[in-house]
Formats: sequence, C-alpha cells, structure tokens
Amino acid sequence: MDDKILEYNNHFLNQIIYHSIQDDAFIKAIRHVVPLGTFKTKDRKHLIQIIYDFYDDYKKAPKENFFDIFKEYEDTITNDLYERCMNLVGVLKDITGSNGEYILTKINDAMFHFQLEEASIEFAGLIKAKQYDDATGVILEAIKRPRQIEEPYYNYVSDRGFIGDRLREDRYLMKTRIDGLDRLIGGLRNKWLVTTLGATKAGKTWFLIEMAVAAMFQGLNVLFVSLEMGKEQIDERLDMAVGFMTSSPKGEAEILRSMGDTYIKTLETIDSIYDVQKVIKNKERLKKISGGNLEVVAFDRGRLNYHDINRILDELEEKKGFYTNILIVDYLGIMKETESGQSKKDRISENCLGLKEIAATRNLIACSAMQGNRRAMTAKIFHSYLVADDIDTIFNSDLVLAICQTDIEEKESKARLYIANYRHGKQHGSVGIYRDLSIGQFAVDEFEIKEDWGNASGDDEAGIEW
Repeated sequence: MDDKILEYNNHFLNQIIYHSIQDDAFIKAIRHVVPLGTFKTKDRKHLIQIIYDFYDDYKKAPKENFFDIFKEYEDTITNDLYERCMNLVGVLKDITGSNGEYILTKINDAMFHFQLEEASIEFAGLIKAKQYDDATGVILEAIKRPRQIEEPYYNYVSDRGFIGDRLREDRYLMKTRIDGLDRLIGGLRNKWLVTTLGATKAGKTWFLIEMAVAAMFQGLNVLFVSLEMGKEQIDERLDMAVGFMTSSPKGEAEILRSMGDTYIKTLETIDSIYDVQKVIKNKERLKKISGGNLEVVAFDRGRLNYHDINRILDELEEKKGFYTNILIVDYLGIMKETESGQSKKDRISENCLGLKEIAATRNLIACSAMQGNRRAMTAKIFHSYLVADDIDTIFNSDLVLAICQTDIEEKESKARLYIANYRHGKQHGSVGIYRDLSIGQFAVDEFEIKEDWGNASGDDEAGIEW
C-alpha cells in the first residue's frame, strides 16, 4: 500500500498529524501504511516526516518534544516553508475533542477499500484468462488482509491491551456535571448508549440540553439532533441554559432561591433571551471558555433514522472537519423506520441498536430518550412495564436513567434521577435534584433522598425485570 495515495480533506490530515504527535499507538499504526504523499502540501509533509523520523529512531510519538525537534530544522528549510509550518502548528494547537481511534478506523476503511478495488481489477483479468484458482486466491488474500485497528475478536491469554486501558486516568470521556450522578457512575465513556426515560413533560429534552452544554464545557464536540423542535425552539432552550435566562419577553420568571436547607420560588425580573446583545455575549463567552463546539440538526418537519444520522456525521467530517464526541438524538421514540412496514416496536428497537452501533464504530457517546408512561414519572421503583413503547431499549443501553417526580416533588421543584439499568456498575441508585426549568437549568442543586419520601404504588422490588 506504500505506493497508494489515500485521499483525505485538509481537516482530516491535520487530525492525523495531531494524533501522530501525541499518541504512541496511533503513530505505530500509521507509520508504514500512510505514505508522505497522502499529506498533499509541503508543510504537512515536512511535519509528518519529522514525526516519522522520530518514531523510526525511538519507536514512540514525539509528544512534548515535538516543537523542540521542529526548531532544529529551522535553518534547513526556506523561510516560506518555515512560516507555513508555524501556521500549521498553530492550527494543530487549536484542535480539541478529536477522536484518535475513530481517525484510525477511517484510515483502515480507506485502505481496505483500495485493497479490494485493486483485487477486483486483478480478479477480472484472471477470470478472463480462465485462471480461476488464482482469481479466488486474489480475493481471499484481499479479504484476509491484516487490519491496522482493533478487531472484534482477540486472544484472551496473549492480549495485553487491558493494561494500558486500566492504567489510564481518563477512563471517562465526560462527566455529567450532576455531582451525585457522577459519584454513582463515575462519568460517561466512549462507545456508550445512554437512554433517558420519562413521561411527557418530565424534562427529557432539558436533560439532553444539559448534557450538550456539559460536554461543550469539557472541550468536546456535540451533534444535537432534534426530531421534534425547529431551530427557533432549540435556540431558545440553549440560550436559556447557557445564560440562565428566561424565555419571557418581559423578563419575569418564577425562579428558585435558596432559603436555608430548601428552595422557594420567587417572581423576579431577570435576563431574557429577547435581549439579543446579552445572548450574543453569552455565546461569545461560551466559545471562549468551553473549548468544545455544538452542531445542531433541527428536523421538526420530518424524521430521521440512524442511517440518516450516520450520513450527517460523515458530512460534518468531510465539509466542516467536525468530529463528533457526543451524539444526542431527541428522541429515540420518534425516529424514522429503517425499512418500510416496520411496527413501532421494531422501528424503535432497530434505531436503538443503530445508535449503539454508531457509538461503538465511531468511538463516541450516544445519548437519547424514550417515553415512559405516566406511572413511570411518579413511581419510586422503576419496572420494565413502565416503558411506554419498546422495552428492548433498556436492555440495549449501557446506562438508562429515569426521571421521576411525585406531585409533591413537582410543587417543590424537585425530581429524582433513578439508575434503571447500568451495565458497568451498581444499579438502582437515585439522585435528588432541584430543577429550575424557567431558566433552563435541569439541576441547580441536589437533595438527600430519604427512605420515607413515599410512593403510593406500593412497589417493593427494585429495578428492571429481567
């Protein structure tokens, strides 16, 4: 493959150089499969040659040594090339939220495509010459080509990959920034599907908005797909959440104020999203301090399935150089069928599995929501029969959170997040939160859940019915 030039856009090439500087495993994987010619411009070729030379000598990525190594070449290149390289270094420094494992996957896919393409041409010639055994061998050789990335199978005895994984400090891609929830689950990891359950008006969309904002403040790239809200509604909610603003044109809202150990609602005049200059200021502040970014798909006039979302992810990479870390789909229950004639249950189940596949293959976190029935909203104990449509979603998700709220809690601006299913740790924990949705805040504070807070259903068996 050394003579085959892989075709990528400039954004993707910059991602390759960025990870080659930072990641030993990444540079090891691409060193002998991505030739210099792939990088198109003189500045990129110069930088990747420095990285390749360093790897050849030391068998690792240059990391913090890279800039010092680059400076050593200053007197050996023209002033013009030096300036271009410095500009490219500045671009590389601004890269945030890039996903090295997914970049490797795309490289591997391209290589496999070229391998099969070349084999198919040779195969046709051999068939024409009636050399059938040789033709079969060409195709088999192409198919069994060793992969550069992790295969779905491995040898338990010889595998040592777990050592690095367990010693890494950044086991979680992001925190929810709801402290009680993070204490219970640690955080959210790559390749997870996270599903939120709740009855109508329980706050599912607000939770997803909360996760989008939390991810941005942790330097991550978010794709937010809404299947029921238009641009105006999405902007309104995001503006409220980011700026702690009301959607009232007059700026009047009943907001929560701390009173000792509890909160009360008070009617006050606060910043409104109709003060556009303040909204602009909030957006500029978010951009300055967050490090993350947010792309939004407002699709209120139609529906999408997971194939459509996969296509959108590809388009964002190709046209904008935007590599998604957190995919949020609002919401799973109204996604489009994946084939004609599907029942509602099959439609939801297939899209759920599709989102899980996207999370796994693209090495990102996928978040969505599902409708629970009315009883689910007030229940203390969450059972499988409280899911309104398709129970498979709770079994296919890595983490399932139920938003629950009794009538009394609703009056007190309280709600509970119940861990209905958690594949990677302890289940059935609950977190009490104060919510102030009048200013777009899903969790402004937490409260202790006591044993006697009560539930009229009489349920005494916790968790999902398996």
